[in-house]
Amino acid sequence: MASTMLELTNIHKAFGDNQVLRGIDLVVDKGEVLAVLGPSGSGKSTMLRCINHLESIDKGTIDIKGRRLVEDGVYVDEKTEREILSATGMVFQQFNLFPHMTVLENLIEAPTYVKGLSRDEAVSIAVELLKKVGLADRQDSYPARLSGGQQQRVAIARALAMQPDIMLFDEPTSALDPELTGEVLKTMRELAEEHMTMVVVTHEMAFAREASSRVIFMAGGVIVEENEPQEFFNNPKEERTRAFLRNML
Repeated sequence: MASTMLELTNIHKAFGDNQVLRGIDLVVDKGEVLAVLGPSGSGKSTMLRCINHLESIDKGTIDIKGRRLVEDGVYVDEKTEREILSATGMVFQQFNLFPHMTVLENLIEAPTYVKGLSRDEAVSIAVELLKKVGLADRQDSYPARLSGGQQQRVAIARALAMQPDIMLFDEPTSALDPELTGEVLKTMRELAEEHMTMVVVTHEMAFAREASSRVIFMAGGVIVEENEPQEFFNNPKEERTRAFLRNML
């Protein structure tokens, strides 16, 4: 039986009078790759940011690996929250690397300071991860010397260095030129093949079709439709979904 890694129940989030999330219910199982599609302003990124408390929800419940992070807008204490959220890693649109640190230093910073690993342990993990994302030869480079695609692959490796159980990706290729997008998607596909649990907000239809195990379509702060990829793309049930796909494909 699949074990549930992430469960959102009746999530509401408003910014002032703008209701961005209007009752999101979502379950993500271990090893699942969930692609989240939708037009700009549909609440996709806000939902992702609520999962790891970059935004606070107004109402609803979030459980991560069976542990309750927030119930009806009331969060657990800070220490417990850190423990629960250590199961998640996040990759942003902008790479958010520390510009004054080398690639290797970027990767070992959090494992040594947050998880308390020795420098040798952290370096060992970092070197393996840089091999994994095809950047073993760039560990002494500074971010400014890397292409956007390389920086984003470093950002993925940095998130993985904390050894999370769930990876959250917020439009990870939207800041990249098309020719650099492929190298990042290749890294993400490899993670998917290794059954890393992933929630990917993306506009890359090919990735959603080929690499995800399930697709959800959001509009107006609700989940309009969800299905496995082949059915979602070949036989969308909702007119709102069909209109979106016509524009994107």
